[in-house]
Amino acid sequence: MAARRTDTSSPQEPAQAPPRSWARPASRGDRRLEALLAAAETLLAEKPFAEISVGEVAAKAGISRPTFYFYFDTKHSLLAALLERVMQDKLEIALRGFGTTEVDPTPQQTFEANYAEILALWREHAPVVLAASDAMSSDAELQGVYTGLLDLFIKPATAWIEQERATGRAPAGTAAGTLATTLVWMSERNLYAALVGMEPRIPDDERVAALAEVWIRSVFGGQPPAAAA
Repeated sequence: MAARRTDTSSPQEPAQAPPRSWARPASRGDRRLEALLAAAETLLAEKPFAEISVGEVAAKAGISRPTFYFYFDTKHSLLAALLERVMQDKLEIALRGFGTTEVDPTPQQTFEANYAEILALWREHAPVVLAASDAMSSDAELQGVYTGLLDLFIKPATAWIEQERATGRAPAGTAAGTLATTLVWMSERNLYAALVGMEPRIPDDERVAALAEVWIRSVFGGQPPAAAA
């Protein structure tokens, strides 16, 4: 995770932190950590990530600069922690469309509803999403975090496609993993375009409907057959 660990010792003391794992979001409940994340997100809404300094984040959070380094190695690590929070919430929404135990009789409607929630979530945290997407090109660690988080969407999407094919509802075609990867990245770039207002501008409801339709037509080759009663 992006934060090292919660510790009651003096922030001036060297912290013997275990190796980081980016597999789950930064732990909640540590007030200093929460202050850092909140301060960083506030600053990102005010100025570009490149113009924000560690000292500025620490000061806004009401902590010392050494305490910042107890939690994070760099400001890119802090940005990764913020991104994890947003992506984890997004993942919880997306997984509702990738259930592997029951057949969804109306998958297009499910995808459309989920994308509406996801886009709303991304708009709420637009400064974080945009800063992370832009900064990953210049920071290998952040790039690894970003792509690793997207992989959390690709794996269940792959399993869902494989299940739909196994039941005979979806036809065989491009390898499930390749198709899932392509669709997830297509969706990510499409949502990014919505956040930055790229031309041509598309109303949010039309964008999410189109994304849902692309997923369904790509997997089923058209509308999926009705689920058995």
